[in-house]
Amino acid sequence: MVIFFEPVFKETVWGGKKLQTVFGLPIPSNSTGECWGISAHPHGETTVSRGPYKDWPLSRLFAQKRHLFGHHPAETFPILVKLIDAQADLSIQVHPDDAQAKALGSFGKSECWYILDTEQNTEIVIGHHAETHEAFKRMVDAGDYQALVNRFPVHSDDFFYIPAGTLHAICAGTLLLEVQQSSDITYRFYDYDRLENGKKRPLHVEAAMSVVTIPDQTPIREHHDTYFGFEIVSNYDHPFKAHPYGDFLVVLEGEGLIESERLKKGDFLFVSAESNYTIDGPIRLARITLRS
Repeated sequence: MVIFFEPVFKETVWGGKKLQTVFGLPIPSNSTGECWGISAHPHGETTVSRGPYKDWPLSRLFAQKRHLFGHHPAETFPILVKLIDAQADLSIQVHPDDAQAKALGSFGKSECWYILDTEQNTEIVIGHHAETHEAFKRMVDAGDYQALVNRFPVHSDDFFYIPAGTLHAICAGTLLLEVQQSSDITYRFYDYDRLENGKKRPLHVEAAMSVVTIPDQTPIREHHDTYFGFEIVSNYDHPFKAHPYGDFLVVLEGEGLIESERLKKGDFLFVSAESNYTIDGPIRLARITLRS
């Protein structure tokens, strides 16, 4: 069974309009930073866009039609898939792991990034240069983030795995696909003193210090599939069989068909557990799977 989702959009202080100009998505404004395409998180839940479950939220589908997901053992849907358009820099931030987030009733937040497009000379922040907690805190207290963070060039088709605890920031000029655990917990170290609705956005330095990994200088460029599987697919000369918990697909380029359903760039969809399916057309997509 193939199920398409209706995405949810997030307007942000750092967002732009590429989700519309590149993907043709119906963004609410030219400050749209995120498109949550596969989400059961209460801060932005996607719904089924067509078919027998039309208008069902993903949380209801996962709870009441668990056979479609191969009877996955999680109590709540465990991942969140989004597109991110960074017109300006995101805050320098960090996320907690499962144990640290449990007290807040949430999953932790490990994630991965697949870079779709960048502007000239775009950089990204992953990790830092401090070797000890003392050195890290000294630079944070001094506000010396230029010396602290590990910053390097980023290009289309780059891939990064960002474990919980990794200091990071997506920077201006980046369009990417993010797959993460279903969590919306972010601890900000620094937000460039910018304003949102006339006020500085809150920082969470104490909480961030309690979860950040030290030392942590080397970016991870291969996927660690502890929480979800991830691959880019562009060869469709053979049928597919969905994974035991189903396949989640994001169309990144092109148009075509999945079974008798039309596919286009910017679509988010799900193929139920262990279903056989075929894809036709010059399409590049991300194939995401659940882990138990």
